[in-house]
Amino acid sequence: MVRAVEESVRKDLDAALQSSPKSVAKEPVEPPPSDREKLVISIQDKDGLKQFRVYMDDKFERLFKMYADRIKVDTKNLVFCFDGDKINPAATPNSLEMEENDIIEVHVKST
Repeated sequence: MVRAVEESVRKDLDAALQSSPKSVAKEPVEPPPSDREKLVISIQDKDGLKQFRVYMDDKFERLFKMYADRIKVDTKNLVFCFDGDKINPAATPNSLEMEENDIIEVHVKST
């Protein structure tokens, strides 16, 4: 009787072990988007600070567009600076070694 139970348990265990690698292989290799590192960046304009939460690997062009949409101005009329240097829209917070709550200055070009 004990042998029959042991054999049954072994068969169930073997079946479970054989099916597990198949399910492991189906799991996604890339981390879910929520694992991407985020930070809060403030944009300083003449009216004060506006905060934005962005991913460290997002290009600034996305942030610039969000800001321009919020203040209803074309991005072509805006200049963004960090630590006194103009920011390239293709740069990322990571490439500029930005930290939480860093401030970007924005200037509106006079027309």
